[in-house]
Parts: sequence; C-alpha cells; structure tokens
Amino acid sequence: MEPSQERKTHTKENRLIQRLKQLLLNTWLRSAGIALALFILLKVFFFDLFTVNSRDMEGSYLKGDVLLIKKNPSNLKRGQVILLEYPLPDSGQTAPLFIQRLVGLAGDTLWLSDKTLFVNGELQKSHDHQKHNYFIKTRTAQLDSAFLNHYGLNDGGPVSTGFDYSFALTENQKLELEKDSLILSIKIKSENKNMFDATCFPGSTHCNWNADHYGKIYVPKKNDSLHLDTTIISLYEDIIKRFEKNSLVITQDSIFINGQYSRSYVVKQDYYFTLGDNRDNAVDSRHWGFLPESCIRGKVLYRLKRAK
Repeated sequence: MEPSQERKTHTKENRLIQRLKQLLLNTWLRSAGIALALFILLKVFFFDLFTVNSRDMEGSYLKGDVLLIKKNPSNLKRGQVILLEYPLPDSGQTAPLFIQRLVGLAGDTLWLSDKTLFVNGELQKSHDHQKHNYFIKTRTAQLDSAFLNHYGLNDGGPVSTGFDYSFALTENQKLELEKDSLILSIKIKSENKNMFDATCFPGSTHCNWNADHYGKIYVPKKNDSLHLDTTIISLYEDIIKRFEKNSLVITQDSIFINGQYSRSYVVKQDYYFTLGDNRDNAVDSRHWGFLPESCIRGKVLYRLKRAK
C-alpha cells in the first residue's frame, strides 16, 4: 500500500473510532441522565432518606440510623412508624421532622392505664422494643462499662452516690438483668393515677392526666361535629385555631368561632395520635396533642444503615 493510501486509511479508522467514542459517550450520558432523572423523581414524589435525630424511638431505632421513607402514605395503620412534622413549632422556625409510632387513628378512642395502652376498649400488645424507665439497685458494686455494654444499658445512669441507677429498659433487658447476681432489685418508675401533670396535653385540670395514666381521649376525624363548651374546649383549641385557621374567642361561658357564637365545630381533616417506643422519655401526643394529617410526611419502610 502506498503511503498516501495508508494515511487515508488511518484517518478513516481514527474518524470511526472517534465516532464510536462519541456514540458511547452520548449513550452513557443519556443513561446517566435517565438514572438521575429517575432518582430525582423518586426522591421528590415517592421516597426519601431520613436520619433519626432523637431518642424517642430507642430501642426500635437509634439516633443516627438511616431510614428509607415512603412519602405521602395512604391507608395508614396502627403500629406503623411514621415521619412527622412537629405540629406546634415556635413562631418563625422551621418545624422539625422526627419519627414516632402511630397508635391512634382518626375516630379511635384511647387511653393509658398504668402505662398500658387501650384503643377502642382493646388492650394493645407492647412492642418488642418498647422501653420504660426502671430504678435499679445493685448489691455491692457500681456498674462498670463492661456490665453496661453487656446488657446494652446506654439510656440512663446513676441516681445517687450509692448503688442506685435509673435506666430505660425493654422487657427482655429487664428479664435478663433480674437473673444477674449483681442486681438486688428492679422497679418500674410510674406516676400515680389522678396525679395531674400540666406538661401533658391539654394541660387543663379538667383532664386530670399524666403520661402513665392518660385519657380517655377521642381522636377527631374529618367531618366530625365536635360538641363545644368551656370545659372541653382545651382539647380542640389547637385544631380550631392553629391547624384549621379559624379565629377563636372564649368569653366567660361563651365560645365564638370566626365571630359566630358556637356550640359545635365540624372538623376539616383527620387527626392521629402517636407515642414513642422509648415511652417514658419521648415527647409525643401525650404532650402536644392531636397530630393533623397535614403533618404526616411519610412512613418508615426499612432501616438502611444502623448507627455506630
């Protein structure tokens, strides 16, 4: 082959190679673009990731766990763990997101009796990872780090200079500790019935409740007509004013909604009731009240990464 013909052939081969490279690059870019668009679509409309930011759900989920969230869930069920927006944020601040367990649906009536949950008159079985606070007394020694790590005692500590401790325990942890010869006694921490706790919703002496003895309380559903009087208005004040954007004025024994004298109110959306699995250390519906449907951001599908 003559030199000129060889150069022409070599040039054609280079052009062909460049075209193939460009075709492959374009194909890869299209594939990457499709994958990126699909990821954005899924994240914006269907799924999201959430890093657990509180201890409300310990020991089901640890602070730092990464969870896969299904956005805008439908057909919510009791027992599901949901991602929610705190319903009562401070003025001007972005409402924080966190997870809790859904225990009351719209239309349910629930109560707690000595920490035991009842919904619509039925006893609700405790979740396997549900925790309560216990007083622990040891026989002769302080609990060292090896002992604490062995039993997973990471939520609590000493309460005196002696051998007295307080820890949040699951039922299994409690049973295992009772077998240990170092433990003298384990006693659950509990509030007395009818001991009023002003930090519990609705913070009214008409509802003489605390976190261990709470309710009965009805969870409103859309289109409910709620009877109103000045005794029970504290239960529904946030619904009427904050969540459903009405003006509410209470004058002596009269209630005015949007300037009209009212003895009832028709609810505009469904409400829910949540509890933390770390039951004695969670800030949940017992403290801030009903959760509006508009504050539910998703439900937990899987734990993708365990906190270290």
